[in-house]
Amino acid sequence: MLALLLAGCQNLDVSRTLGARCDKTAECNERCLVPSGDWPGGFCTVTCDSAANCPTDSTCIDEQGGVCAFSCVGDADCAFLGTGYTCKSVDSHGAGAKVMVCRGG
Repeated sequence: MLALLLAGCQNLDVSRTLGARCDKTAECNERCLVPSGDWPGGFCTVTCDSAANCPTDSTCIDEQGGVCAFSCVGDADCAFLGTGYTCKSVDSHGAGAKVMVCRGG
């Protein structure tokens, strides 16, 4: 029964497309942001030119030419990614503004 309760708490948005942990790109559908202080455990993502190119609940940030990251309002929104992730303000890609996304540090 405990396993069923824990399974119900998992976020289904984490996938090889966006959010899964990784050490190399082969573990993701498109690319891996390798483990670092910014991406604890690594982070599968996709490239983007704007937020319109990103999956639901994510936005395009100005990193490595534009990559998608989960949007957030507060640290609690990032808890599903695991230890080390918080809600931070970063530059959006192609919009000249700041956005709030889940990342480490």
